[in-house]
Amino acid sequence: MQGRVFAGRSSRTRDNGHPVDVSVIICTYNRSESLRRTLQAFCDLEIPRNVTWELLVVDNNSRDATRAVCSDFAARLPLRYLFEASQGQNNALNRGVEEAEADLLLFTDDDVDVEPQWLVSFLNVARRYPAVSFFGGKVIPRWECAPPQWLSENANSLLRHVATAFEMGESEVFVTASDCVFYGANLAIRKQAFLGTTKFRPDLGPCGVGQVRGGETALLRELLADGHKGLYVPSMAVYHRNTSSRMTESYVRAYYHGAGVTEVRMNESRNGHKAFLGAPRYLWLKLTKHALQYAMFRWTRPSAVWLRAEIEMATSWGRITELRRLHKQADDQLVGEAQVHTARV
Repeated sequence: MQGRVFAGRSSRTRDNGHPVDVSVIICTYNRSESLRRTLQAFCDLEIPRNVTWELLVVDNNSRDATRAVCSDFAARLPLRYLFEASQGQNNALNRGVEEAEADLLLFTDDDVDVEPQWLVSFLNVARRYPAVSFFGGKVIPRWECAPPQWLSENANSLLRHVATAFEMGESEVFVTASDCVFYGANLAIRKQAFLGTTKFRPDLGPCGVGQVRGGETALLRELLADGHKGLYVPSMAVYHRNTSSRMTESYVRAYYHGAGVTEVRMNESRNGHKAFLGAPRYLWLKLTKHALQYAMFRWTRPSAVWLRAEIEMATSWGRITELRRLHKQADDQLVGEAQVHTARV
């Protein structure tokens, strides 16, 4: 059976007539043991006596023990298990938003450790700033094992996103569209911000094994453009677990390939550039340039030099592959329209 399989304390509280104050949403895909660690941390959350909360775990087609793990915590947490069959993290996020019953929605991930005061801190700042629609906090990397030297040398500069690290200083700051890059690992949004057609874009965000990102950024920029306010709150921090699988060059290349795809989907323009094999010529030249630099510098220059070339190479290839996909899609559409026209004639 899909949908609401079991409920914890929050459901019983609602039966007593009390509204839900906070809904926490976690989307997960085939990471049941990592999810178990995250849920264990939630068991230590400090919840004020007058606050009712719920924890929604949205299973996005997992084939592992995700459902069983959620069942293990149903007696200890106000947990609702939801199954979302449409693949893609943003489809799962939209399902969570739709199902959430609170006015304040808290988002985190299945590979994050939250501190006991995390929920209370978000709730308090939301009450202090009733006119603010969304809030973001620090994401601090927690290495599961010692990273290789090339990664540790560049984790705070070139690889900040790969290491899933985020901070904007030690002061509360209202954000603008240019610096609004809050991570979904530590984010709060009022549900009223989702009124109308506002939602996470299904074409962005991880989908299965893909590394396409940008779902939170696109949504928050849309909210800012519509007049909503966002606030960075440094006191609200979470710890992101970085496993050994993230500490490889293959992961870096996959991540930045996804970043290139994301760029195209969010804001790439194909106008004004001569195309070659479905992508602008300058992108092919950029790909070739950085591929040669990487090959020449990998064993002869400092890591910051060859890693920059590798990142640019992977990003350019991501942009090219997505532009080629769109080019083929447009061609297929023209062929289909021509066939329909011919049939009618």
